[in-house]
Amino acid sequence: MSRIKSKQSTDVCGDCGSTEPMWASINKGILLCNHCCHTHRSLGRHVSIVKSIQKSTWPQSLLTMVFELNNGGVNNIWENQIIKDPKLAKRKPSPTDSLEDKAKFIKAKHQNCEFVFRSQTEDNMVCYENELGKQLHASVRSNNLITSFRLLIQGADPNYFHDEKGSTPLHASVKANQLLQAELLMVYGADPTYPDANGKTAIDYARQTVNKTLMQRLIESQFEVTDKFSHYLCYRKPDHSQGVDFLIPTSGARSHPGSMDKLKKLSNQIFEELVKDVYDEVDRREIEAIWLGSADTIDLSAVPFLPVDPSLSTTRNQSRQKLGRFASPELNALIYDILVDSQRRQKLSDKGQPRQISQLSDDDPLYDSVASDDDYAVVPSEEVLDQNQNNSIVQSERMKNELLSKKLCESADTIKELKSEIGNLKGLIEHLSSENHDLKNRLAQCEVSNFNGNITNKFVSNGNSGPQSLDAYLMSRPQEELNNQFSLSNGKVIADNNNIDIDGKKKGQRPSSMYEARERIRPVTNWQLLKKSKQLESKNQTIMQCTEQVTKGISELWKCIQSGCDNHIQCAEKIRIAVVNLIKALPMENDTVKHLMDSVAQLQTNCVGLENSTSVTSDNFIQKVRSSAYQIAKDTKELVTKYNAH
Repeated sequence: MSRIKSKQSTDVCGDCGSTEPMWASINKGILLCNHCCHTHRSLGRHVSIVKSIQKSTWPQSLLTMVFELNNGGVNNIWENQIIKDPKLAKRKPSPTDSLEDKAKFIKAKHQNCEFVFRSQTEDNMVCYENELGKQLHASVRSNNLITSFRLLIQGADPNYFHDEKGSTPLHASVKANQLLQAELLMVYGADPTYPDANGKTAIDYARQTVNKTLMQRLIESQFEVTDKFSHYLCYRKPDHSQGVDFLIPTSGARSHPGSMDKLKKLSNQIFEELVKDVYDEVDRREIEAIWLGSADTIDLSAVPFLPVDPSLSTTRNQSRQKLGRFASPELNALIYDILVDSQRRQKLSDKGQPRQISQLSDDDPLYDSVASDDDYAVVPSEEVLDQNQNNSIVQSERMKNELLSKKLCESADTIKELKSEIGNLKGLIEHLSSENHDLKNRLAQCEVSNFNGNITNKFVSNGNSGPQSLDAYLMSRPQEELNNQFSLSNGKVIADNNNIDIDGKKKGQRPSSMYEARERIRPVTNWQLLKKSKQLESKNQTIMQCTEQVTKGISELWKCIQSGCDNHIQCAEKIRIAVVNLIKALPMENDTVKHLMDSVAQLQTNCVGLENSTSVTSDNFIQKVRSSAYQIAKDTKELVTKYNAH
């Protein structure tokens, strides 16, 4: 660990272009000025992790990684759409713009990620994630940080388990002796204790290398939370090289009576949630102290509590914000208890003992901080703590029963909604089948004497005229693609993918807690598959509608020719719009698409010539219009068929 004393020779603020940036966003890989850093802090650590370049304590390799990303042009990844679109470039603020304008841009750029490049292949979520994981596994073996960073932004899993290699990206980076790649992976959540196919962790492989810095960083990342707590209480960290993994102060902070018993009743998962919240609060206070010590931040407001994280429940967000009201002795006591209990849980985990089942409901507050602000004024007495403990046990039992009833009701409502949705889908399928049948019957009544362009002027006497061959080229069912990739079993979507087992789980699952055994099976959340199913169904419906519009436009053109009205150009325009929408819905670029657009252009030209023609030349233009319309129908059928084949 080293404290930076001099300004690095780098660049400008990544968000507004101000010179001499004094802050850095670790997970964004850019440098920041004071104004932009203020907005980043207000977004929260779940969006941007900021540190002072000069005054914060940094691991040297982590600081080097941030500057490597910044100097390598990582900001171009966050502003990809701005570079391509001059209109969006005008939205980027300048150093002299107001704080409100900068904040608006930063939220769009970093919180909503509006300017990041999105691949069209993201529609197939499971296959796309597997492909990104394989690319990341290969990229971390080189020194190209920008490529790995881009893959992580696009959704690559830093703990992706490569079935063929039998390892994760962190294993690959350690074996290749890529320290900065390992730093980047750990920033995005890579687990150094995750085993490979041989049961070895990245730390085990690091011990076999001559790069002691890499081994030290992996070990420090394993104890990052407890090391920060120890440094916060006694201003030094454990010496892991000497086998000291926990440093608990012997003087100063002391535990409150009864608080340790409450911590022991928490499950490992809930305990880790509490630890994460306290860790974020400690980091906020350390950054706030540096922030208030900067002369040019006097006019900027402070961040008095942890910002809201939308991914967390309302109760937990309230509890996180209440930590800001803790006085220093109260927070020190809580951190002391966490260190003691963390050491206890780690010893139990090393001995292989089963985890302790929580006696508290998951919806109970993790610490007594939500009920009243007066709780932070004084330290309660032992009698009050005992009474509160008894009350909390009774309240916990009551909340368990209420929570169980609530979840049962929610499950019943969900089942009803799913049944209703299935009924609606069946009705929609029947309606579409009926429309398709009617359309086929109408097209069957049309007559054409020659498919090679030698078409006569025959028309069907009932007025529904058109080429009889359209039925052979249109109305392919794209719904089969959805049935091939997804199926319904007992109301649940099951993906047909080699990386998902029969229990609906991905291979290479991470455990729910750092204190539990590691497994190689990772669950796939059903919401992703449901989202994929709905997106694919919507896309198929769009393709079907566009195909029907092409057919309908051709039929209207036949009627217009038969009746002798002068709406040929309007009918041709409708066909062109339907074809353009169909091509947009199909992510394909081939000769068929190009040929289809040429046929549409020829049809429009022939329709213009037909309306301006005389009785002598009209037959020739009618022949050309029919030939172009027939070719459009043929190309449309071929394009939809190729899409279904994929």
